[in-house]
Amino acid sequence: MQVPLLILNTLDELGVDEFKRFRWNLTQPVLDGCQPIRKAYLENADRQDTVSRMIDCYGEETAVNMTAEILKRMNHNNAAEKLKSAFEGGSKAAKPPPSPPPSSSSSSSSSELTPAAGASVCAQGRSVIVAPNIAGTSSGVSINMNINTK
Repeated sequence: MQVPLLILNTLDELGVDEFKRFRWNLTQPVLDGCQPIRKAYLENADRQDTVSRMIDCYGEETAVNMTAEILKRMNHNNAAEKLKSAFEGGSKAAKPPPSPPPSSSSSSSSSELTPAAGASVCAQGRSVIVAPNIAGTSSGVSINMNINTK
């Protein structure tokens, strides 16, 4: 299932007052390194708009983590765990199988570093993100990168 739908289905389980509290939590510090969403950006936002704005601001993985953390703060631990499990199950199924370890006969230099798979970076405002160069990909390997500017 797509990440926006996972989050939306989770938010659909909240009542009107609980959803209002969820949106309020988005305007507060939740995860280290992620700025709260401005109140005006969420004003009058329904569930679909809220999910879209979370993904625009944080990306899919961080939006899932943000949702789960807020749900835990609201004592909806089961919903948080269900969301995390569904996300992890879907992301594991979508990932390609791990590459075999390099043979001992191959030489590797310290300049050939592989970034962690599924890495997530969160930046807002006039932040700068320094990312590794991506080089030496083999055929059949896809690289997905979302850059949202406002």
